[in-house]
Amino acid sequence: MELIRNILPLFILILGTACGEKSENEQILPLADPTDLKAELSDPTTVILTWSDNAQDENGYRIYLRKEGDSYNVEPMATIGADATQYTFSNLTEGSEYDFGVQAISADYKLHSKTVFLNDYRLPEKEIPADPEIEKEKNRRTPVVKNVKTSYAYVAVSYKVEKISGSNPEHGICLSESGTPSVNDIRIHGPQLTAGTEILQVVSAAYLDAGKEYQMSAFVKYDDDYHYSEPQTVSLEAQPEIPELAWEKQSYDGVPADVEIYKTTSQLNGRNFNAWYAVADPSKVDFKVLYPETVGSKKSIAAQAEAADGCIALINGAIYGNYNIGVIITEGSMTQQWHGEIEGCYWATDSQLYQLTRPIIGVDKDGKAGAYWVGVPQQGTFYYYDRPQANVVGQAKYPKVSATTPVPAVEWDPYYAISCGPMVLYDGKVCADNSMVDDKRYYTNFECWDESGVYSAHPDRSAVGVTEDGRIVLFICDGRIDESQGAYMKELGPIMKSIGCVHAMNLDGGGSTGMWISGSGMINHKDGSSWRAVKSTLGFFRK
Repeated sequence: MELIRNILPLFILILGTACGEKSENEQILPLADPTDLKAELSDPTTVILTWSDNAQDENGYRIYLRKEGDSYNVEPMATIGADATQYTFSNLTEGSEYDFGVQAISADYKLHSKTVFLNDYRLPEKEIPADPEIEKEKNRRTPVVKNVKTSYAYVAVSYKVEKISGSNPEHGICLSESGTPSVNDIRIHGPQLTAGTEILQVVSAAYLDAGKEYQMSAFVKYDDDYHYSEPQTVSLEAQPEIPELAWEKQSYDGVPADVEIYKTTSQLNGRNFNAWYAVADPSKVDFKVLYPETVGSKKSIAAQAEAADGCIALINGAIYGNYNIGVIITEGSMTQQWHGEIEGCYWATDSQLYQLTRPIIGVDKDGKAGAYWVGVPQQGTFYYYDRPQANVVGQAKYPKVSATTPVPAVEWDPYYAISCGPMVLYDGKVCADNSMVDDKRYYTNFECWDESGVYSAHPDRSAVGVTEDGRIVLFICDGRIDESQGAYMKELGPIMKSIGCVHAMNLDGGGSTGMWISGSGMINHKDGSSWRAVKSTLGFFRK
């Protein structure tokens, strides 16, 4: 009995535990924390907070709110019922940042969950209704594109700005390969801007990749703010077809193997066509430009070739009067700048002065070929560019070229070089065509040449080009005779591309056109009736 009396209390304790009575030593756990807090804007000043209810047997939830800049607040703003999973915060302040908190609560404060916060939720700024007068003024200062014309050689954009501040503010065209265009993308400065007057700006193919679409806007700057026209999608049209000309290699006793000469008598677009080209690596033979230094003096191609030591092949050079029209570099020094210009301007066909960049092709002292545009803002100062200033005769004029316009100048140190134009091929893209602004002006006459002779006719032509592997090409074709009827300017780029050039520049043509070959003399115009004296020549020489 004594034994039973001793174990009975223990039995009762065990039985009570088994029947659900809690031991004084048993630990009771806090409520589980809410998780997955998310906030969603319902209207400009209302946010709905949601969470996952992980607690069991909670009495409810406390809701907390802290606003950016307020001191830490431990007092709840609301208490809601058990099993809740969302709360709506109203009358918040637009543009302000908040922390939203939630806590599961128990009858015993020691069993509350942790307070869980969703921090740094910022409401959108309040939308301020547009002031009609401010919007009207902004619209007057924003460029509006009126017309866009495309070609394989250019994109032409006409735009207008109703109101400008100051004299000719910064403005022009910007293009982006993707997204909204800005001045941080491709930026091309525009010609003189006049308030309320539509201006035409042409973007040369040299700026763009063939077959690629761009987003384009006109822009104008006021103070530190840029205003942009609505973006438009533009692209160069498909490049013109390359003519299929059958070239035959020629053999001349006086020509070394490093200089190759070819001839074709293939038809060009249904016309008789006789043409020649000489090609050589300027690191293996010398490429030189010859220039009689006496003012007004001119000599035939043959006379210049025979007077020079080691001449292998020579063709006529730049357009000229008493001087060459353009820049000539010989032995690293500029021997001639513009002909008859005022501070680098060229007197165009409409008796107006235009600031120009002109194509220039040459080699450095190591024989590395280059093709650029050269600008001369004043006598004795000149810059080289890898993009042109696209003048359009009869339209608004551009300001003087500089170290930064039309584009930042490039470093180039030519040893022999000659300028003329237009550039008919650049980076493999044909960049001159015969499309017209009106009944007498051409879109791609960037250098303001006499348009009737350069663009509209198909006379004898001369050109110099550079191949992708750095060789120099000297080209001529006969014109205005039954056997050969010459080439239009728009045909010259595709011709030069067909013989492997990636850059090519038109030279003086017509009666100046000729090619002299060592041991054979002049090889075109066999009657010799059209070989007139010229001011400059270029060709290949023995090292």
